[in-house]
Amino acid sequence: MPKRVLIVDDQREVSRLLKSALETIEQGLDVAEAPSGEEAVLDARRRQVDLLVADFRLPGITGVELMKKFRALNPQIKIILITGVSDPRLLKEVQSAGADAFFPKPVSIADFLDTVERLLGMARTIVKAETKPPFEPPLEEETGVSLGGILVNLRRDLDAQAAVFIDNLGHVQAEAGQLPDPNTAVSLIASLMGMFNAAQKVASLLNHAGSHLHLFDSDGLDGVFVPVGPAHALLLVGKQLADVHKLADRLERIFTARAQLLDALKSIGIAIEPLGSQETTPQRSAIEEPFTQPENLPRDFLEILNQVGKKPPIDPNAFWDTVVEKGTTYTEPDKLTYEQASKLGLTPDSAQ
Repeated sequence: MPKRVLIVDDQREVSRLLKSALETIEQGLDVAEAPSGEEAVLDARRRQVDLLVADFRLPGITGVELMKKFRALNPQIKIILITGVSDPRLLKEVQSAGADAFFPKPVSIADFLDTVERLLGMARTIVKAETKPPFEPPLEEETGVSLGGILVNLRRDLDAQAAVFIDNLGHVQAEAGQLPDPNTAVSLIASLMGMFNAAQKVASLLNHAGSHLHLFDSDGLDGVFVPVGPAHALLLVGKQLADVHKLADRLERIFTARAQLLDALKSIGIAIEPLGSQETTPQRSAIEEPFTQPENLPRDFLEILNQVGKKPPIDPNAFWDTVVEKGTTYTEPDKLTYEQASKLGLTPDSAQ
């Protein structure tokens, strides 16, 4: 029977990210999700849970209270607590709660997966498969500059609060500074990567792969989000980063850093296509390749096709005004209105 893991977090982006990560290790895990501690307890009473992964802050009972309830149901259960709290007193409470492992948000996925395998007594695929993290920043003597060094210099030059380098799975590969709210960092990154993947698709359809840019302007902190190759992105957060009066100079500095990041990725063996240079076979438009009409279509259907684009669009407001004024009419030759049927003596009233 496969080991069963229950993830309890009211932030759906977090639970989905952890669930997707667990499914990548191909250990035959049965992974379920619950948005609250109460629903998790109901789940545990129906089916055995081998590993509980719970957020410290949950609606209703807390993660620590939930841990105690699960231990009462199954003393052998393994428990991982995760939290985005930054209050030292609360962090100390989480760490001393008695869980088998504890992770602050955003969760390091590689460490999380390795801990899951260790706690469940499974084959250690994460550590054995890699002698170092897959996107470990190269040593300075190897490339002259590391991923982290590039971000530190960029953050300093732009006077930004944070510079974060992310892959398309939402894993933070390097960062300089700290995002404004650590409690929402996971949700922020998950949302950004959803936008990243959608924008990559749009850019590909427009034959401009990788050349999109996203600006978030506000009275407080601005955000700049740009792709770095087809599978990585750079997030910058700081005051007035998207100010139109200084944007041109800042974008020039950001694009220089992006080129440095691409070079750093290549130096650790990650093949990167230059932005905008991917070979694509553009789809022919309807103008370049006219529609070929299928043969043997019914005549009435052909008449409908021939009218496409010829009739002016109908104003829905005008249509309903006409209906109200004139009432509904029936034009089917093989059907009668109630009034017509009454005149012909076919209704119950006319038969009396």
